[in-house]
Parts: sequence; C-alpha cells; structure tokens
Amino acid sequence: MMCRWFYADEKLSRAVRLLAVLPGDVRSRLLNAFMEFHPLTEADFPPKLRKHYRWVMKQLTKRGPMLDYKGEVYRGSVEHTLSHIRNSTGAKIAERLVMLHDEVAEAIRIETTSCPR
Repeated sequence: MMCRWFYADEKLSRAVRLLAVLPGDVRSRLLNAFMEFHPLTEADFPPKLRKHYRWVMKQLTKRGPMLDYKGEVYRGSVEHTLSHIRNSTGAKIAERLVMLHDEVAEAIRIETTSCPR
C-alpha cells in the first residue's frame, strides 16, 4: 500500500525548515514557507487535518489581493495579508503549520507500520 500523505509531508517539511532557518520576522518567513506548501490542497491531508489546513489558508489570505488604480493585482493576497498581521498572529499560523507537519508524519508512520510486508 502506497502512503497517501507523502506529498504533504514533503511540502510541509520544507516549509517548516524555512520557518526555522530563514532570517527575518515570522511574517517574512511565512511568505517563503507559503511558496513551498501552496500547491497542497485539502485532499492532500488526512480528513481530520483538513480543517487545520483550511484555517491556515484562510488566515494567510484574509485581506485578498491588493489592486492598483486600474484594478490589476500588484500584491497577492498572502503578501498583502502578511504585511498587515501581527507577529503574534504569524506565530499562531506557524505553530499550526508545525502541528500539521507533525500530524502528517504520524499518519504516515501509522499507515506504513500497518502495511502488510
């Protein structure tokens, strides 16, 4: 049986690493981490974790894109949102990403140990 959650684990592992090692405040590190995990969808997660991923994405896109006077996007919704959140809010989002990573890794461990050999 092939583990279904490897893709999420790979993306979240890279994102969590960036959160830990990049310089700057949590907002700038979250933007870089987002660039790693943004291809994920809710379907990439075990069902019990999908609401947490949805929460992260909602928090990161609350403000929507910033438009110029012509109505064209010149700052994406994540960058726009992160430029307005507090560091404490950014820390909560980062904590949730770490939790998602840990829980996906645990789901993989459970799934692979229960596979027939």
